[in-house]
Amino acid sequence: MYQVTYEVEEFAGNIDVVADSYANVDEIEDVGDLDDEELLMQAQAGVQSIPEQVRSFLGHLYANLQSDKQRDLAYNYEIQFPKLSDKYYAKSSWPEPQYVAALVNDDGLFLILYRELYYRHIYSRLHPSLETRFRSFENYCDLFNHILNSDGPTDLELPNQWLWDIVDEFIYQFQSFCTHRSRLNKRSEEEIALLKENSQVWSTYSVLNVLYSLIQKSNIGEQLRAQQQGADAAKVAGEFGARPLYKMLGYFSIVGLVRVHCMLGDYTLALQTLENVELGNARAL
Repeated sequence: MYQVTYEVEEFAGNIDVVADSYANVDEIEDVGDLDDEELLMQAQAGVQSIPEQVRSFLGHLYANLQSDKQRDLAYNYEIQFPKLSDKYYAKSSWPEPQYVAALVNDDGLFLILYRELYYRHIYSRLHPSLETRFRSFENYCDLFNHILNSDGPTDLELPNQWLWDIVDEFIYQFQSFCTHRSRLNKRSEEEIALLKENSQVWSTYSVLNVLYSLIQKSNIGEQLRAQQQGADAAKVAGEFGARPLYKMLGYFSIVGLVRVHCMLGDYTLALQTLENVELGNARAL
């Protein structure tokens, strides 16, 4: 069986590669020839088209993120978002991020998280275009750069289910893009040219780099090993690994890394990745 093997050392210290792994995405976006007044009118119409219940949800989601109300965030994410998706957007996308920006003071981090939900919804309910695939990758780059490349730990905290879904969806979209890219007989000449010009978009190296970086940043391997030995994991967690967001993203990235290695046919490395994970211990964390 064909296998691709990557050594862990290849990814150490290369977190910044995530930031520059896409290019020429703007070439696939048709912004039209609208002047400022027309753009303003379009934006106002876009905001007004958002149902009141959805506006209220977005306002509460934004407020709960700002005040770090984890229980309320979990309710927003796990209960309200799916219900509103079924009610208003079963066969369409959620409101465009540029319209939502007006409701949340153009908050950059919130809009990154909203776009993650926005694109994920398109993948689950609709058929993502090549532009959507590119844009979603770009947004994941922004999200992981915020988490990994800050001077200290980010203040952001999210419910564990949301964190798991981010890692899981990131890998799913990578797999979906690989399938989409491989079907060249169904691609137009323009799409093929864009795929060639943007070879780093959803590249295997970029995806592995994110997962290894999250694992290393969180010191999750050291924490799990300390727990197995009966030692205090907090003493080896480090500044980042002591934060729930980094700890859980690191743990979930181990699981995601196993999945990617299996996709690449490297089952030995997949098993080695699980070295410090107690599969039969549901309380390991």
